Amino acid sequence: MKMMPRFRHAAISLGALALLVFVAACGKGNKGQSGEAQGPVGDPVNGDWVIVHSLADAESLNLITASDATSQEIFNYMYDQLYFLDPFKLELTPWVADSMPTVSPDHLTYDIVLKKNAKFSDGQPVTGEDFIFYLKMIKNPLIPKATPLRGYFERLKSLELVNGDKYHLRATMSEPYYLAEQFIGGLYAFPKHVWDPTNESDKISWAELNNGSADRNPAAKTLADEINDNGKGFDKKYLVASGPYMFNAFERNAKLEIVRNPNYWNKDNIYGKAYPDKIIYRTINDQNSAVSAMKNGEIDMYPVMEKVNFHNEEKKLAEFGMKPAVYDYPAYTYLGYNEQRPWFRDRNVRMALSLLVDRDAIIKTVYFGLARPVQSPINYKRPEYDSTLAEIKFNPDAAKKLLDAAGWTDSDGDGIRDKVIDGKKMDFTFQILLNSGNKRREATALIFVDALRKVGIVAKTQTVEWATFLQKTRDGDFDVALAGWADSPQEGDPYQIWHSKSAVQGGSNYIKYSNPAVDSLIEKIRGEFDYAKRKEMYVQFQKRVYEDQPYTFLTSEKFTGAYSQRFQNVQFFAPRPCYSAAWWWAPLSAQKYKASAPTAMR
Repeated sequence: MKMMPRFRHAAISLGALALLVFVAACGKGNKGQSGEAQGPVGDPVNGDWVIVHSLADAESLNLITASDATSQEIFNYMYDQLYFLDPFKLELTPWVADSMPTVSPDHLTYDIVLKKNAKFSDGQPVTGEDFIFYLKMIKNPLIPKATPLRGYFERLKSLELVNGDKYHLRATMSEPYYLAEQFIGGLYAFPKHVWDPTNESDKISWAELNNGSADRNPAAKTLADEINDNGKGFDKKYLVASGPYMFNAFERNAKLEIVRNPNYWNKDNIYGKAYPDKIIYRTINDQNSAVSAMKNGEIDMYPVMEKVNFHNEEKKLAEFGMKPAVYDYPAYTYLGYNEQRPWFRDRNVRMALSLLVDRDAIIKTVYFGLARPVQSPINYKRPEYDSTLAEIKFNPDAAKKLLDAAGWTDSDGDGIRDKVIDGKKMDFTFQILLNSGNKRREATALIFVDALRKVGIVAKTQTVEWATFLQKTRDGDFDVALAGWADSPQEGDPYQIWHSKSAVQGGSNYIKYSNPAVDSLIEKIRGEFDYAKRKEMYVQFQKRVYEDQPYTFLTSEKFTGAYSQRFQNVQFFAPRPCYSAAWWWAPLSAQKYKASAPTAMR
């Protein structure tokens, strides 16, 4: 769910490099579980559709307010940024920007010149004003769902046109930020002419946005009302694209459809290729029903098949015209404890709960061995990852001792631990919030619940659909959330999830974790340009979080899935979602769906 510069679609000529990088960073690449890597056959052609299974609807296609993984994946296809993350080299490369920024020696100003041929799907030019508008809406305090993004731009004081030139931007920092180039480069072209036709955003000053007074500006309120309107997140009028695909249709709990943008400005660039006429996200909330849909030829890409289904179906996939895929996805799962709830205020209690998670059993029975335990929020493949953190093994006896020492005992002999808090006896009973349709999390929760029961703690699961899950976590309306964070193969910034300032309404620090020492480390990391010093601070940060156990870190898994064998150039890589359907292509003789546009090569 973290924001980062998006990759743009890579070319066939990079296939050999892609495979090498993928083997290092994303497991078995486009080989699936077995078999040879798939190479191109003939020349690429346009046409056909790719139908992708989705467990839940995208939250929205509003760039400012949507933060779920499905929405973020679709943003890859619809919206362009100043720079993109090359999925193979893992380097920032100019996209709407004409070149990499000119950076002042003090790291406080970044000058960016834009290409003049970029345009939106309605034919209007992409200019610096669209990036300025995007940043102002992120900083608008009256848009609560922008809070997760806002922290990344806290030190970005202003983004302005240089001498009124719409194709020359200057970003000015209030303080140096070691990831400034990455996040400035990740700014999207958000069509100002669509969302702000009367230029209300020009009436909002950077000073107001930075000092907290913008909430008193009527223009900020007017625009916030527009951006906060959920209905606009699936409205063609507002979803004007700058990328190779554009929004076409949405049916709740059924499908979301994007189609090739006929006016795409950068289609001749090798990274801008878009071969399928359509990419359709088919929502099927039940995994068994999704498997049936795949067998019936209704799904072309099944990116996340439950491990038990994959285990049962892998050897039969060819019968249904599918190939297996097993790939690392940069993410981890966790149990997050709401520290505003009385049971979870004591870090010794949280450590006890971590000792009651049998990760080995979870990996064996839920993931069929295709996962590994994690102890830290930093991706285990990053050099900043602290590999010295001891794995917290399943140990009910040690957990009991910690619970007893923390005062959680069974004082009345009813089999449930209790404690007097604020003058009131409380039983140790709570709910675990889950999103529906995710069988791995449901199975994980049941293993945890059983272990808790055996030491005198009663937990029940509460399963809700995805949109409700997001809302409840954002609102702090939960006891424990079994959830996951997608992360980046790039160096990241812990601020979004772990700084106490992110524990506000709409922020990503849902559990209200606060540790001044952690805050201080995060702030020091943000201003340090010496990587060796940052790396040591990352280690300290991880040790502090490990000691506090605000999360029980669970697993990082290999995703298991399948894709239609009619497609060529199917590759997987490190940046999520680890594949791009835009540069899959099917030979004319193998195309399944009637073309919605001419199939001429380009």
